[in-house]
Amino acid sequence: MLDTSSFQPALGLGNPNLQTIMSSVGRKIFKPHWQDAFVARSTHRDIHVQGQHLTARYDRADDADAPLVMIIHGWLGSADSTYVLATAHSLNNAGFHVARLTLRDHGNTAGLNEGMFHSAMTDEVVAAAQFVLSDFNRSAAGLLGFSMGGNFALRLAKHLPQLHVLAICPAISPRHTVEQIGNSGIYQRYFMGKWRALWEQKQAAFPQRYDFSRMNGVTSIQALTEIFIEEHTDFASLDEYYAAYDLRGDALQGVSATILAASDDPIIPAEHYQGLPDSIHVALSARGGHTAYIKNWRLESWVDDYALGIFTRRLNS
Repeated sequence: MLDTSSFQPALGLGNPNLQTIMSSVGRKIFKPHWQDAFVARSTHRDIHVQGQHLTARYDRADDADAPLVMIIHGWLGSADSTYVLATAHSLNNAGFHVARLTLRDHGNTAGLNEGMFHSAMTDEVVAAAQFVLSDFNRSAAGLLGFSMGGNFALRLAKHLPQLHVLAICPAISPRHTVEQIGNSGIYQRYFMGKWRALWEQKQAAFPQRYDFSRMNGVTSIQALTEIFIEEHTDFASLDEYYAAYDLRGDALQGVSATILAASDDPIIPAEHYQGLPDSIHVALSARGGHTAYIKNWRLESWVDDYALGIFTRRLNS
């Protein structure tokens, strides 16, 4: 396993906000040379579980008996998010099968299910992971999650202990994560824009069911979340919703997993990782931004190196 001190961003890439932005937006503009061919080689998989229709992309290794790693994207990302593709490419090149999951309503799938996504949907994601394990005829696998996907990955580790889990900058306290996003004009505009685009897709797909007009004048992501929970979920309150996937205290008691996080993360403060059970190994680096760890001006991520080290040791031993 790599030591966190080995991550040293190139000159000019040390700022955590630059790290975070370049990891997502930057890699969309400066697309790596391998990406088109890699995406073209992957196969689409429809996943029908618990009455819901999810999707995944499979990147199969040449060796049918190769170990499997599943990846869960962050909030409002998808199986084709740049950071997901980069890690999948690295693992697949090293000989792993990779399954990139897309959560409900993400990645232009708003029309597949009438019900809306929220971040506490543990059961259907557990079922999706079991579906993928069955597809690859595996009893064990690796699971990597980014940010909100890291929160999901840690929850799945509780239900599926046969998974070797690595969570990158996972959201531990949902309320505080939303508040942190709300305190930044850049990140608040980014996420609110993507969330509203999702609602437009949902309303277009199910015009008799949805009307999001009440959200149009709301400028705070905290207020937007509260309205969404009130109008479009079965939770009695925002507090009840956040509690459903809050991982502080004893929520992860007995769970074995690794967290990679950065002290300079502008969205998830490092103190959120304090007080977790001893069974959770927290590797805290000085720098890296939010799930970024961009190490050079080719926009390659040290996350890929770290994940490769973790899963090679755990799945090939």
